[in-house]
Amino acid sequence: MTRVPLRIVCAEPGDLDRFLDLLEDLAEWMHARGIEQWPRGRARNGRDYYSASIDRRELHLAFLDDEFAGGLRLLRRDPVVWPEITEDDALYLYTLAVRRTFSGRGLGRELLAWAERQVSEAGRRYLRLDCVPGNAFLQHYYEDAGFVARGEIDAVYPGLAGAMLLRRYEKAIEPGQLPARPDRHV
Repeated sequence: MTRVPLRIVCAEPGDLDRFLDLLEDLAEWMHARGIEQWPRGRARNGRDYYSASIDRRELHLAFLDDEFAGGLRLLRRDPVVWPEITEDDALYLYTLAVRRTFSGRGLGRELLAWAERQVSEAGRRYLRLDCVPGNAFLQHYYEDAGFVARGEIDAVYPGLAGAMLLRRYEKAIEPGQLPARPDRHV
């Protein structure tokens, strides 16, 4: 098998619809399985929210060859989910998403490793993220990837409807130590 490298790029304004489509597709897929990680319709209703994330260069898209495979958002601060954190010691990972047609290929782990490298390159100490407490699969996934649970919080996102109870996770990243790229074959 030939290894096809995952290419990760900063999203441009023209990428907004493809990312929103991905989030809505995944929200529908999760809903059909009883998982309410991302409520259906929330991404479309938060169009301005995600557009602003592109403007701040937080949204990154992943491609295998030229095919859109997934994406994530990487923030420098997160006063909504981590309001007690005052120092710039972390990057915050959001909306890690892999298209269903690419599931089972290790792309989620590869995106996590990429985010960890960004933490190291930024001279920060932690990668932080969250998920809904009812998503046992995702909790196990993050814990298996080395993340430690750091409590729960009721989060209200500006620009998105409603509050969500979230379980917070954190992973310590050694300064200057870049995580290895996962060995993946396509």
